[in-house]
Amino acid sequence: MIYIINTIESRNVEYTKTYNQLLRLGVDKSKILIDFGYTKKDKICKKKYHLIHFNFLERVLPMVIEKHEDLVYLEDSVKPMAKVEDIDIDADKINWLGYLFNTKSFICGVKMVYIPYDICVDIYSKRHSFRPQYIDRLIRNYGLKNDCLKIDENYIMLYPQSTSAWGTATQMKRKEGAKSKLYVESDIESV
Repeated sequence: MIYIINTIESRNVEYTKTYNQLLRLGVDKSKILIDFGYTKKDKICKKKYHLIHFNFLERVLPMVIEKHEDLVYLEDSVKPMAKVEDIDIDADKINWLGYLFNTKSFICGVKMVYIPYDICVDIYSKRHSFRPQYIDRLIRNYGLKNDCLKIDENYIMLYPQSTSAWGTATQMKRKEGAKSKLYVESDIESV
């Protein structure tokens, strides 16, 4: 199993804390990768969120396939509370282990998700069939279409308050409401 932390270089504090927490949990250093992803200089995209879409399909999945490992995909600034190997997951499905909120029509936030190797290979083989979209929509739509999505109601991560200080007023309200469903830590510094 390989843990890939999706981040950007300017979020050094956030991704370092997530990395250090994985080490504390006993994840082998060689199984953790920090992926800085594409920037606007690397890839021309109409929308900023398309960079994450293409990064996942063109950089992350090939790394996973090359290593022949299952994937745990994390955003920076989350604090996992257990190694995925130590929890009860469905090893044949995408296990959504952390998100902001889940509604009937969509899931917001790929905070922490487990994707089996075979599914990574299948997504990669179909990469040209996906239109550019938010990464959470890409994973959710694939999982629903292929009946391989398990949304975990028991989160195994903490989510710091400071990371929700972005978005429109409506988005910020929604995030505040979502925090009642997450283990929230007011300051991840203490980790």
